[in-house]
Amino acid sequence: MKNRDRLVLVTVIAFGLAMRAPIVTIPLIIDQLARQLKTAVGNLGILTTIPLIMFLLFSIVVAKEMTRFGLRRALNFGLTALVLGALLRLDVAWPMLLLGTVLVGLGITHLNVLTPSVVAAYEPNQTALYTTAYSMAIMVGSAVFSLLTHPLSTAFGWWSVLVALLLLTMFPWLMWLAFRLPMPKRPQPERTIDQSDKLIDEPKLNSPAAPLWKNRYAWCCLLMFGAQSIINYTLVAWLPELMRFNGISGGQISIVLAMYSFAGMPVSLLLPRFLETATHRSQIIMSIVVGLLTLLAAVLMFWQSAMPLFYWYYLAIITGAMTAFYFIMALTMFPLKTISPARTAQLSGLTQSGGYLIAALGPSLYGLAFKCSPLGTVQIWAFAIIVVLCTLASFVVVKMPKI
Repeated sequence: MKNRDRLVLVTVIAFGLAMRAPIVTIPLIIDQLARQLKTAVGNLGILTTIPLIMFLLFSIVVAKEMTRFGLRRALNFGLTALVLGALLRLDVAWPMLLLGTVLVGLGITHLNVLTPSVVAAYEPNQTALYTTAYSMAIMVGSAVFSLLTHPLSTAFGWWSVLVALLLLTMFPWLMWLAFRLPMPKRPQPERTIDQSDKLIDEPKLNSPAAPLWKNRYAWCCLLMFGAQSIINYTLVAWLPELMRFNGISGGQISIVLAMYSFAGMPVSLLLPRFLETATHRSQIIMSIVVGLLTLLAAVLMFWQSAMPLFYWYYLAIITGAMTAFYFIMALTMFPLKTISPARTAQLSGLTQSGGYLIAALGPSLYGLAFKCSPLGTVQIWAFAIIVVLCTLASFVVVKMPKI
């Protein structure tokens, strides 16, 4: 690997490390934040909801921003917002905490949208390798910070976790400032008769026959993506507090959250190839297995107070694998189930926008329910129903024709 390729690799890994850790780490210190702010823990679900709202509102804006100002300037803005947001959160007061979280969400939105563009621009022939690298970095960053939070809090106080998150966000910012590689020039293909014919026919191929919002299969994609998203972000926000309520120590909570992040790694590596080569029947059987194992975790939650520590390990591993399974399934199905790049972008946009809208409701609604009844059956029934809906929607997605 050339020095140039190493620089690109380290840069996209730095982006991946900062994409989720600033969101998933906050719930691990939410109890201390609530005491500092003199408010109920249930009122802090908004700190996990805000980044999701930013994903929903600004993903399309970031793409237009890149078109108008260029990739470098768009990333400069996003990474600066990320660092500034992490800096503002050091002042643990409501205005600074909220504004800082908004900026962190805006910065991560830029990384979500633009990191694939960095890979496509600088390493167009090794897209799979570099995409896998930053996808794995996302999970590693989440898992490592989940493990580090408790020892950092014990040794230096919980505020040190916010300082560590600031240092983490500065890493990709500094890497991008040092990133001075020129954009590779791609050779222009010769214009042959076949290519001319293709260029003439291409607009017809890309022209949608009907709006996707009228397609029932597209809505099943949205439901599957939204269901896994609401489980993911609600668990990330509230599983630490739920475990703490059940008497689990801070050190064990950090380990459980790390296991949740690590569980998605083998799924991310193996599932795309499986979905490309397996039969519909095999895909449905795999989805049923994942759904039933997760449903079992939900049902056992009715007796959570009497459950041993092993149950929380099981819950973390199976839900981490489940959310990764359906997330990767959705991303893989976008190109596999559409007839053209334009249709792929439309399906992806509809699914992710609607999915993050659903996900944004989870942490806040759970926070209200938790405040009324931490062990309430309403939350558990909601968890089980969402798992069932996600599994059923996946059956339709697997069998859906190209749209």
